[in-house]
Amino acid sequence: MIRVLCHPERDLSMFLKINVSKLTSVFLATLMLSLIAVSAHAAVLQSAFGDDYQAVPAVGVTQSQVVYYRLGTPGQKAEPSFVYIDKEFHTGLLPGGYTVFCLAPGRHGLSAVVDDAPRYGGKRVQPGVRLVPGKTQFIRVNEAGSLEPQLVARETAEQELAGARRQVHVLSRAAVQSCEYVAQPEVQSYTLSGDVLFGFGKSAYGDIREEGRKAFSELLHKLGNDNLQVNQIEVVGHTDPIGSIPYNDALGLRRAQTVRQLLIDSGVTPQHINARSEGSRQLVTHGCSGDRAAQIACHAPDRRVVVEVTASGEK
Repeated sequence: MIRVLCHPERDLSMFLKINVSKLTSVFLATLMLSLIAVSAHAAVLQSAFGDDYQAVPAVGVTQSQVVYYRLGTPGQKAEPSFVYIDKEFHTGLLPGGYTVFCLAPGRHGLSAVVDDAPRYGGKRVQPGVRLVPGKTQFIRVNEAGSLEPQLVARETAEQELAGARRQVHVLSRAAVQSCEYVAQPEVQSYTLSGDVLFGFGKSAYGDIREEGRKAFSELLHKLGNDNLQVNQIEVVGHTDPIGSIPYNDALGLRRAQTVRQLLIDSGVTPQHINARSEGSRQLVTHGCSGDRAAQIACHAPDRRVVVEVTASGEK
């Protein structure tokens, strides 16, 4: 019989040394893999972005241009927001990313859904957006999950797009067009406060307040001082989001038509003036809450009439 003599202290010490060594190796390997994964993720994020946002040029009347963007910082970790155009996948926007595309003017299905895989339900039910010939529409991803596009005024959008980078990591499956940019005549925008022009919910010619007529006279004075050779004037009515979409669309149009009539009364040729409504689709305020009175006060900047003057230069 052979006896094996054991030394508990020595054997335990050797066991601990061996296993601590193994644990250290496993920890270091795991740490290295984690660092590699983080590095790879950062590389993927960097490769997902292209150039920084620059103000987009104008397109001709045979196209409409869309700038779809997502708030945040490029490189911020988050699930992508899948952008769908007419029920086809276009791109996956990460925070701080944007995409620019052109479509034929008219009504199109547009939506952006955060973390929509693997069902991709966002492309099956899409709100319709009317795209105006020759115009650029800015749309912000709705982080709250609503499919309704958040249409944003250009001035606000370009402030939010500062530091944004173009999303370039996927190919679009949608029937987008290459944007055909054109030399654009100079456009000057003049904003009239809806609350100065009219009472809340008012829009008729007889509803114009005295201070509203003074504000309009100041607008005419600015037009004269700017000394522009006017080709076309577009009067755009904007409302707050209080009330239904059809009501706001109609209210915005009535206000735009009233200001158009004021311009005609001042001597502008009717054929050179167009009136339309954006309703509550281009808000400049966000996050208004409280009772009705508080919301009306908060949304005051949204109630406005914008006079866009297209000119070929100075007289």
